[in-house]
Amino acid sequence: MKSVKRSAVWSFLLSLVLVVSLCAEGETIKETAQSYIEMGEKFAAHADWVRAIGAYTIALQFTPKSAQAFFRRGQAFDGEGDTAKAIADYSTAIDLEPAFGRAWYNRGNLRLKSRDYQAALSDFSNAVERDPRYARAYNNRGIARVATGNFDGGMADFTEAIKLDPNDPQPYVNRGLLLFRQGLKMEAEKDFARSVAINPSLKSFIDARLSHAAFTPVR
Repeated sequence: MKSVKRSAVWSFLLSLVLVVSLCAEGETIKETAQSYIEMGEKFAAHADWVRAIGAYTIALQFTPKSAQAFFRRGQAFDGEGDTAKAIADYSTAIDLEPAFGRAWYNRGNLRLKSRDYQAALSDFSNAVERDPRYARAYNNRGIARVATGNFDGGMADFTEAIKLDPNDPQPYVNRGLLLFRQGLKMEAEKDFARSVAINPSLKSFIDARLSHAAFTPVR
């Protein structure tokens, strides 16, 4: 199945190369690359990852040092389920633009999913260093910290995420689960109530997690 997809990518790339020659005479290389990035975004919006990857790859032929194009292609590889290539593209985006907080965050999410908790922790720390108001990065760093046994650090990160974005139910759930596992059930119930007030559908998730001994976070 993957080989069929790859074949489709290269076929689409060939068709794009033909279109490239038709670019307006006055269009700059940067503008042409941007047009392909925008094309890729349209394909990505419809989960057409094969064509999105093709469009971003063409953009990189024009601007091979575009952190944005590598980042977008990384998202498309992630959507397609190719974690290794997604991480490689996020890593290149970071190398090209170390201040790219979202690239650190996205790579951290893939490492978290792969249970590479120390690497994920490092990525989320870099994300919040670049953007101290990145609430989701604090939430997910909290998950990585709990996974590595740093419960106090996890609690601090969930609390910071709540302070930065009090309308996001995820850190309330995660802090509540951690409080519950620590025997602080009244405090946990308050966090669960806040999360359900924001997103009622989380109640079934919370009830299911409370029946298990393990900490199962929301991210």
